[in-house]
Amino acid sequence: MRSIPSMFICSIIFAFLFCLLPNHYTSAAPINSAAVTAKKYQHNSHLIYPYVSGLTNKTAEKKINAVLTKHIKKSAANYEALMQEMKNMQNKTICKDSPSACIYEYTTNYEVKYNKHNKLSLLLYDYQFTGGAHGSTTVTSYNFNLKTGQRYTLDNLFPTKKVYKKVTAYAKNYMLKKPDIFYPDSKEFSSFQITNQTQFYFADGGIYLIFQQYEVGPYVSGHPTIFIPTSLYKE
Repeated sequence: MRSIPSMFICSIIFAFLFCLLPNHYTSAAPINSAAVTAKKYQHNSHLIYPYVSGLTNKTAEKKINAVLTKHIKKSAANYEALMQEMKNMQNKTICKDSPSACIYEYTTNYEVKYNKHNKLSLLLYDYQFTGGAHGSTTVTSYNFNLKTGQRYTLDNLFPTKKVYKKVTAYAKNYMLKKPDIFYPDSKEFSSFQITNQTQFYFADGGIYLIFQQYEVGPYVSGHPTIFIPTSLYKE
């Protein structure tokens, strides 16, 4: 019977020893994005919010989910209040004459806008309808550092008042060039300012500012956005 070649035996031994190496020698590249899944708050299909998982830093993961849970709890309170208001309306004459006028709605949903390079941007939309021609939607942006769980605000990106002024001037100029999206009259923007409360989300090469309905344009424009390149605010 022929003996097994020594090279083959060596390869088996090498493979065995390789398997015994610590994980940090064999792991893939560091995770720089998150797994984001949709969850129903208390099994309510009207209240959908994002749940973040898969982060190496579990403390950061908990911090992020705590912020998102706080938002959906507030949405749930608003939902319950509106449903109670609708219930109280049912016996009024207007509801008997026009039942559809007394059907209220409240929904929460979300959108993932950026999820790479250890940054996560989420937009949460709270929609409310209380009769009339149409409802209204409020958008809230959440931008996180996936390594630390820190929530970014514009103050983290715009370090000085000078930068805020520069970005404000850029945004005004952009809006005046797009009268089909934004208010066409420059007087509408006389007091317009980008502040730390302005909603935004990350993008490759910069950020997008996103505005509320009616804030910078008519209802039909929804939530208009303006791209701000990194070169404009990075000093």
